[in-house]
Amino acid sequence: MTRLSALCALLTVGVVMAAPPAFEVASVKPAAPGESGPGDIPRNMDNSPGHFIMRNVPLRYCLEWAYDLKDYEISGPEWIKAENRFDIEATAPGASENDMRLMLQTLLLDRFQMKVHRETKNLDVYALLPGKGPLKVKEATADEQTALGSGEGGGAKFTKQPISRFTFLLSRRMDKPAIDMTGLKGLYDFTIDLSGLGFNGNPPTDTSAPSIFTTVQENLGLRLEAQKAPIQILVVDHAEKTPTAN
Repeated sequence: MTRLSALCALLTVGVVMAAPPAFEVASVKPAAPGESGPGDIPRNMDNSPGHFIMRNVPLRYCLEWAYDLKDYEISGPEWIKAENRFDIEATAPGASENDMRLMLQTLLLDRFQMKVHRETKNLDVYALLPGKGPLKVKEATADEQTALGSGEGGGAKFTKQPISRFTFLLSRRMDKPAIDMTGLKGLYDFTIDLSGLGFNGNPPTDTSAPSIFTTVQENLGLRLEAQKAPIQILVVDHAEKTPTAN
């Protein structure tokens, strides 16, 4: 064996044997019966440096954060959506947020004996596209504080938010995921009437309210269009309902 081939062999072995990133200490256990609902992911996390906490969350929420995905980008057994909930506590001093995402991937794969793969599927979506008239969202200024609340007339007011924050909201409330295809990359201020938008694809309470398709055009100068789009999916082929012991 030449010196060059020996060096290549050593490098190959080093790559193969490199351990995946892992938390220094980690606990994964089923949530206690009667524990309060999960809310959204940030409210279940400890933002102090070197600590990671998620409480009373379904496995799907854990996967969303670990792989930086939206809920429609994950496919797997029905129970991972809401049926079984878990508490996760871990420490990793000095780890960045990206490091912790990788560490959580390692933890979930190990403790749930999980097998996953990725594939691309053509999904029915709502594409958010440029409208035919002038754009009605305004670029945010540097001194604004990021916020999401109520505007005049009961509309939803987005302050210093990316357009993707709006499509995230639409995906949670409509019958298909919404995809940002506007090409708008900055942070914007806008207000939109959502009174004609139901929840989880159900009709709104006020059936006389203007549809979301109308208000997207009138309030934002954009348009929503139903179409198919290729979306990369994380597929959970197998996961145990009970994590292995800590």
